[in-house]
Amino acid sequence: MPARRRRVPGGIDPSAAPPDRATSGGRRAAQQEAAQVFADRTRAEREEQRQAARVRREAAEREGRRRELTKSKDRAADRLKDVRRRGAGTEARTEADAAYRAALDALIRDEQGLPPLAPDAEPAPPADGPPPPDAVPPPDD
Repeated sequence: MPARRRRVPGGIDPSAAPPDRATSGGRRAAQQEAAQVFADRTRAEREEQRQAARVRREAAEREGRRRELTKSKDRAADRLKDVRRRGAGTEARTEADAAYRAALDALIRDEQGLPPLAPDAEPAPPADGPPPPDAVPPPDD
């Protein structure tokens, strides 16, 4: 009786060995493995293409939004210049100035990546001037 073969611990696992391509079963296994690798690469490439398209689309949307906000600011600036040139009343000047400041604030917020202000929210007071009288709390005496 021949001696028994023993697997050496740490030896090569026969299931992890590459398929033997000399047999039809080995060829089929190798083809299936190659097909799986190809499918995985194809899926990865598609996902990369989708991601690149998403990035391009978002950049185009940001650019379009920036253009619209810039046009709005320019229109408000032209209206403010026209109101000042005509010497219109203080109410018209105030409205034109408020529209310009709102358009400028919207453009700056967009450039900084901040969300737009809600339509009913008040814009922040200018940093170079004192706060409005109603914003100052009463003294605690």
